[in-house]
Amino acid sequence: MTGMKPKIICITGGKGGTGKTLCAVNIAVMFKNEGYKVLLIDGDVENPNSYLLLNGSLENKREVPFFMPKFNEDKCTRCGICAQNCINHALLYIDDSIPILMSSLCSGCKLCYKICPEKAIEADFKTLGWIYSNEIHGLTLYVGELKPSEARSAGIVEALLETLKDIIKNQPNKFDIVILDTAPGAHCDVELLIDIADVSIPITEPTKFGKLDLKRIIELINLLGKDCKVIINRSSLLGFKDQFIKELQEEDIEILGDIPLDADIVNSYCQGTPIMEKNSGYDIKGAGFLAFNNIFENLKKWLELKA
Repeated sequence: MTGMKPKIICITGGKGGTGKTLCAVNIAVMFKNEGYKVLLIDGDVENPNSYLLLNGSLENKREVPFFMPKFNEDKCTRCGICAQNCINHALLYIDDSIPILMSSLCSGCKLCYKICPEKAIEADFKTLGWIYSNEIHGLTLYVGELKPSEARSAGIVEALLETLKDIIKNQPNKFDIVILDTAPGAHCDVELLIDIADVSIPITEPTKFGKLDLKRIIELINLLGKDCKVIINRSSLLGFKDQFIKELQEEDIEILGDIPLDADIVNSYCQGTPIMEKNSGYDIKGAGFLAFNNIFENLKKWLELKA
């Protein structure tokens, strides 16, 4: 794949606990095993744990700054133009007073900073969160983390994507495959990651809640004009596998593969050693290993069709 834009695969899901990160990590490992240069990006910035499944650590910490307006009282004429034009109503203006910033409402758009006729608003910044990078098991890992008490998780995801875009622009041969691990749900953080990907893989489970949330995330994927195929995790749960697969097929939802309940997968998760890692010691004829291997073969065929 030298000289080509890397294939970007988004691992997502409508609800938490379906095994998104488990699948993202093992898919990344399988590509690495075949000699691909792989970047894994953990975009679940409120609960990043990909590094734990790789038995790694958070290293090379850098801050993600967030713009905040700061008023120069000597320059401010109390005109209120900034507050009148603030879409998010983050500036409280009382006649003949300096506007009061309500930081929790500020989007960091810098409009007030740009339109102030007296240049009385200065650029100030707070730390929104952090980005970490590391090399683990032959993979490159980027992890975003939202600062506790902060609410704008999309800002961290945007910073991760800016880093990715910079790599693709300036080092186009650095990676062959990029795996994006999203937060659960169908909100703006997830939308940003799905939108940049070539294909998306929602992870679900064979329950009514699993199906309901799967349909919700597929609606978002379709809205963004992206192709997707589904992985059913814990497919042997309660013996509903065949019925669940049939229901998905009846609704024209394509299935990439399924992963049964498996002791090796549980052990690998707890020990921080991916089951698909070379020389991991897990049974290559075990149900979990074979399931992941089947998914990987189907994924490669799918990506060839998208090439």
